[in-house]
Amino acid sequence: MNKTAFIFLLIAIALKGASQNTLTLVKLPENQRIDSLRDWGRKKLIKAKPDSAEYYFRLGLDLAKKMNNKTRIVQLYTDLANVNTLKRKPNDALVELNNARTYVTKETHKSTLARYYFYNGYVYRLLNKTDTAFSFFNKTEYIYADIDPYKNWEVYHSIGQLFYYNDNPEKAEEYFIKAYKITATEKKRMDHGLVLNALGNVYSRLKKPEKYASILKEYDELIGDRRNTLSKDPVHGFLFTAWKKIPEEEQMAFLLEMKSTHIKNKFFQGAVLANFYLAELFTKTNKPEKAIECLTENRDRLIGPESYLSHFDNLKMLYNLYTETGKHEEAIKTANQLFTLNNKITDITNKELTLNLEKKYETEKKEKEILLLNSQNELAALELTRQTEIRTALERENILKDSAISQQQALAKISEREKNLQSSELEKAKQLSNSLSRENLLKQQLIADDKKRNRILKWAFGLIVLASAIIFLQYRKQISKNKIIGKQREDLEILNREIHHRVKNNLQVISSLLELQSETAADKHTAEKFQEGSQRVQSMAYIHQNLYQGDTVESIDVKKYVEMLTSNLMQSYNASASGIKLDTDVEALRLHSETVIPLGMIINELVSNSLKYAFKNKERGEIKVVLKKINEKLLLQVKDDGTGIPDYVDITKTNSFGYKIIKAFTQKLKALMTIDSKSGTDVQLLIAKYRTA
Repeated sequence: MNKTAFIFLLIAIALKGASQNTLTLVKLPENQRIDSLRDWGRKKLIKAKPDSAEYYFRLGLDLAKKMNNKTRIVQLYTDLANVNTLKRKPNDALVELNNARTYVTKETHKSTLARYYFYNGYVYRLLNKTDTAFSFFNKTEYIYADIDPYKNWEVYHSIGQLFYYNDNPEKAEEYFIKAYKITATEKKRMDHGLVLNALGNVYSRLKKPEKYASILKEYDELIGDRRNTLSKDPVHGFLFTAWKKIPEEEQMAFLLEMKSTHIKNKFFQGAVLANFYLAELFTKTNKPEKAIECLTENRDRLIGPESYLSHFDNLKMLYNLYTETGKHEEAIKTANQLFTLNNKITDITNKELTLNLEKKYETEKKEKEILLLNSQNELAALELTRQTEIRTALERENILKDSAISQQQALAKISEREKNLQSSELEKAKQLSNSLSRENLLKQQLIADDKKRNRILKWAFGLIVLASAIIFLQYRKQISKNKIIGKQREDLEILNREIHHRVKNNLQVISSLLELQSETAADKHTAEKFQEGSQRVQSMAYIHQNLYQGDTVESIDVKKYVEMLTSNLMQSYNASASGIKLDTDVEALRLHSETVIPLGMIINELVSNSLKYAFKNKERGEIKVVLKKINEKLLLQVKDDGTGIPDYVDITKTNSFGYKIIKAFTQKLKALMTIDSKSGTDVQLLIAKYRTA
């Protein structure tokens, strides 16, 4: 009964407190109500309840918008962006930040602006938009340098993470050191610990064991005294944060060097950890004797007499190694030491368990008190919402009353008008007799008007007949003109075909001359240049051949053209005899000559390069040419399974004339070019600007 009464008493106190908080919140000024809602939202975020936090932030945002308080609107949109980052929804977070941008003005407080810029940088970092993120972090740094320089540690830490995850640990180290210099002045555990952890990751990645050992020692001092086992030591997580991809031999060398540094600096806890993990690595690589040496060094030299749990873990692993290697006498001695140590640990553990139970009771008691306070806050928020709804309902009731009064006034006006209408009806009756007499006069006037209208209609009909005759004559003249234009168009098409035929013949003559010149050239390099020129001219000749042989003089059958062009290149380089196959996958399209000319030049250069360079020292090979439409764009792909572009060659910095041709025509077509040389060479162009026939 006493327990039940106590529970009811707690509930009554909570409800009373909640109602008092609600009344207090309702009576608060608008700005303080917004700040209270923000505080509740932040508390929910700390408890990992993002949905509840979002609810409070939305309430505050609605209130801030009603007041048109731009600073608090920006703050609340930034809070909502933070909620979405915790939910792993960076795109939704970016939407909230873009909503806030409308309310950012010159009057926005600098601290609010800095926080807004910082979250922009953080979200763009999550979206892998490095340049944009870096720009926002720089803006944040500039503001914090003016109002609160200490907060720049978080900016430098975020920039360091940006470079670290983009495979630039050297640049990341530079910014982590900037953050370290700031947090080292106050050594707040959370801030300084994060920076030390980041520096540890960088030094392990850059293979700097001495610096790593120094950071590890400082990290251990920051955390304070611990009585954990080796496997649960907080330094364990720090030590192996970024080691998963490092080879075992490199790990061993790193740990050995770090151990010697720790012993020199008299940081024996770090040396014990290094020996422990060296033993694990030696055991894993079938070197039990070396593992025993490390653990024996821990037992005899490094582990202090009061570190019972560390001794226990070390002896346990040593016992297993003695057993596996057949050293039974040493194993028995170690087992006896373990039994003795176990009894000591049990006594200590029982004492600690009693203390922990007392702490747990106190903690649970405080947590229940916190839950009561939180429930009060939630009830207050609900009451605030209810009060807002009541206020809205009262406003609507007032509006309805005002409209009812307006309707009564309108009815009074209508009755007044009705009286006026009745008197006016009497007046109209008098006027009706006068209007009848006027009507007779009007009828006579209408008869006269009808006669006049008939005369006008006769004249209009005559004019229409005359206009029709004129239109008919003009129509016959236009038909005659259209026939002449059609004849001229046919003559022009014949002329264009003849021009394209002659241009094709002239280009073939030029191509043949260049081919002959290449055969007579004494220098092989010069001969190759003449041959390349011949092939480029020939690719344009095929375009003009398709133009005069096709259905129209402006469109080209791309499939036929590409097959003709690639076949000629295969013959020119005698590729079939060299075991090289060519496969074309070209969609049946008709494109304008303005598009086909640059396309042909690009295909000519890419296929020629594959035939000349891709299959050196190879008995066979394959080249594939693909041209098709994808989502309103053209995809051109020239791929070979040859040797690929060497790693030391930067194709974008070459002075090759062929690459300049490809680049120029790629820009003309507004195309996006990608080059992949992992297995052979794969060049793809996604063309946005092209004309169909």
